[in-house]
Parts: sequence; structure tokens; C-alpha cells
Amino acid sequence: MTTRRTVRAANGLVASGHHLATSAGLAALREGGNAADAAIAAAAVCAVVMPHRSAIGGDMFALFYDARSREVTAYNGSGAAPHALDPESFGTEFPRQGATIATVPGLVAGLADLLADHGRLGLDRALAPAIGYAENGFPVSDVLAEAIAEEGDRIAQDEEAAQIFGPRGRWPGAGEMLQQRDLAVTLQALARDGADAFYRGDVGERFATAIAGIGGAIDRADLAAHRTDRPEPLSINYRGLRLFGQPPVSQGHILLEELAIVEGIDVRSFEWGSAELIHLMVETKKLAFADRDAHAGDPARVDFDARRLLDVEFVATRRRAVNAKASERSEAGSLMTPADTTYLAVVDRDGNAVSLIESVFSAFGAATVVPGTGILLNNRLSGFSLDPRSPNALAPGKRPVHTLNTVIALEGSMPRFVFGTPGRHAQVQTNFQLAVGLIDFGMDVQQAIEEPRWYHDSGRTLKMERRYPEAVRRAMAAKGHEVAVLGDWDEITGGAQAIAIDPNGSFAGGADPRREGQAAGY
Repeated sequence: MTTRRTVRAANGLVASGHHLATSAGLAALREGGNAADAAIAAAAVCAVVMPHRSAIGGDMFALFYDARSREVTAYNGSGAAPHALDPESFGTEFPRQGATIATVPGLVAGLADLLADHGRLGLDRALAPAIGYAENGFPVSDVLAEAIAEEGDRIAQDEEAAQIFGPRGRWPGAGEMLQQRDLAVTLQALARDGADAFYRGDVGERFATAIAGIGGAIDRADLAAHRTDRPEPLSINYRGLRLFGQPPVSQGHILLEELAIVEGIDVRSFEWGSAELIHLMVETKKLAFADRDAHAGDPARVDFDARRLLDVEFVATRRRAVNAKASERSEAGSLMTPADTTYLAVVDRDGNAVSLIESVFSAFGAATVVPGTGILLNNRLSGFSLDPRSPNALAPGKRPVHTLNTVIALEGSMPRFVFGTPGRHAQVQTNFQLAVGLIDFGMDVQQAIEEPRWYHDSGRTLKMERRYPEAVRRAMAAKGHEVAVLGDWDEITGGAQAIAIDPNGSFAGGADPRREGQAAGY
């Protein structure tokens, strides 16, 4: 049994991280828009009502399936480090907040370019719901109220952020209205004049001037140089499907390498949720993350071709390296806090599909709002390594490696699954579990989302949700894993949304009870 029923529809379906975003996406579909229009409407609302997870000062990545061409296009809407940046100014660690740890925001251009390429309704219509929630306010959710209170010390350090998120001289409770009038004015300018208003126009000029006043390094030249990349998506064949993932600077190659490794193993010979299957997947995950740490960086600045990690012969060597006992590899890094990101999936009646993820990186990003603009900054610069030997080493004009990734699976030339999750390093682990559940074990989307999850960060420690039977946890310990028990529904493992497209044309959608997402269709 699942805690929620699977949502089924025939005309269109939206599964996003917030019910207001899902409603905005559905409204766009009902008004004649397609999956691109709905995705941008939903994503823009998320950037207003989920400031702890997304903002127009953040980034986005997306995959778009075009029903007419039957092709998948990847969008990399991430920004680079400012060109005037001095990497040595940070010493041995990044600060916890402030304008100095922001990269150039890429979300605005990414959404606008996706819409221009594939949408029907125009940017003004797509941004209208977000403008309304920014200008007139929206009821603070329980999750947002908790996030503001938890991050209150950081938010309070920035005068602009403190005024926006604590307008009554205290942090808001659930159900209180929250307005962001400066953000509404900025969104109205974007709706009227397009993304160029931010990157090469008046909004950008005000942004650059104001950010310089609070110590940031992003200037007009950085904004003007920004472009949305449309790199060729990565893909592999898996159990008769073609799975598409985000190419670098996304870490989507990790998921595809994981699946390529187990594609040569009969995972159906294991019981779902058994220690044998979990161990196989955890050790596979460790190998794929080790390859990331050894090779991954901005391909525009380092010699990194992720397709080499998916080469048949290379994958075969990695498959042979899967350990029978838990290995010591500690490649996932130390970013243990839940990722502050949100994911959405959309399909429309014509068969178009969008898989989109957006983020400010940590909770409330840099916890800094650029005065007079309402734009909350990301802290994505801290996604770089300060080790100059790393392929992901900080450098001016370079983009950091992102955990953000999305998935679309085709059966023949038609979409079969659209799914993804927030969760920082957990993303490609949870997506791995979703893919095996959906494809190998034929699960319904809501069931696959609600199954107990595991999460590995480093060494032999393996975190497992409490809903795993004690016998399974003991069996994992016998294989050398040091099992740490998470909560029953732990958000460190993500907050997935997924849509399955039946060959008869109907849609099935699911949303994760670990967070506040919602799926709906018509």
C-alpha cells in the first residue's frame, strides 16, 4: 500500500515540488499551452513560493522531449564563476553566506530559452502566476515556515533578506501571507522585456550595481556573457529502453554509469529490497562516484568527456570491480545536509515531456537578497573544490560540477518515464533506485517513489530508512556496511516526482511524501 494514490490522466499531467506550482502548470495546459509552457509556469512559481529551494537567482537543468521531432534536447541553465573572482581570496573554505559565493544566475535564461524553443503561450503568460504570488503573497507552507526558522540566523545577517522573510519583525508561521514586491517588479520586467532585461538590460544593470554594493563580484560583463547551453544529452540502452540524462556540468553521467554497470547483471534474480540487491547497487554507486571525483569538471575548461565513462569496455571493467564486501571508498564528499532543490515533470496530450530541476544549492542559497531586485542569490560557488589539483577546482569563468540532473526514458521513439529528484548527492542514488524499481521490477510510479531508500555518503557507512526490515539491515552489516538508521521518510534521500506514459496514451503520476510535492492531471 502507498500513502497516496497514483494520479491518472489522459490530457496532461504535472508533478512538481509544490501544489501551487502544479496548479499553475495545469492551468497553462488547460489554456492551450504545452509541456514547455506548463513547466516554465510551474518552475517560476517554485522560485517564488519555495525560496529555500529555488529562486530566479539560481540555476536549472532540463530535458525536453519533442513529440514532433521525437528528439530529446538538454538545457544547461547554470552559470559560471565571476570573471573578476580571486580564487585565493577564500583560503581553505567558503563562507556560509554572502554575495561572494554566488555564480551567475542561469535560471532566467534557461526557462526563457526552453520556452522560446518549444512553448506556445509566451513568457508573459508563463510568468503570470509567479508574479501574482510575489505581488499579492501566498500562504507560507509548514515546510517553508520550518525552513525559515531553521535558517533564521543566516537570513538575519542580511538586511534585505530579513525584511522579506520576516516582515513582521519575526519569522512567519504556517498560513501567514508572504509578499515579495521587489521580486514581483523584477518578474514583471522579465515578462515584458524577456530574459535580456536581466542579462543585458535595465534589470541587470540594477542587479550588478546593487550586488557590487554588498561585496559580490558578478558584474554586467558576466551577465552579458551568459548563455544557456544545449549540449547533446547523454544516453544509454537499458532493458530495451533508451535512458537520457544530463551531460556535464551535471552529474547525470553517474546515474547512467550506475545503470550501465548493473545492465549486465540479472538484478531480477534478487528480491527487491533484499540485502543482496542493495549491496550490489551501493557498491556500484561507489564506483561511479569515484569516476566522477577522478575526472569530472567543466568540459569547457578541462579534458572531460563523460561518454568515456559509458564505454562498453570501460563499464565491463567497473562491473568486475564491484566488491562482494562493503568497500571503503569515500568519494561522495561531505555535503550531508538535505539539498535545497526542487524537481518537476510534465507531459501533455501531444506527447511532449519535460524533466526539469532548479536550485539555489543550500537552503536559501547565499541567504542574501540583492537590494531593490528581490533576487535571492545562489551559493553555487561553494560547489567548486578549493583544491587546485581537482578537475572541479575554482577558477574565474568556470562552471562548478552540479548534482542537478533529470531523466527521460524512451521506449522506441516515445516517452515511457519522466522522473527525477532533489537531494544533492542523493539525486543519482535515488534516481538509480527509482529506475531499477520502475524498469526492472515493473513498479507503479507512486510505489517506486514510496519504497524505503538507502543513501551512501562516504566510507562503509550506509544510511537506510527505518522502514527496511531489521533482518535486511543486519544482513547489510554482515556484508561490512556500517548501517545508520534514518527516519521512516527521510528527506535526505530526496523528494521525487515521476510520470509514466502508458503505450495507450494515458499518464500515471506520483509525488514523494518525504517532501511537499503534488501530482495532478486532467
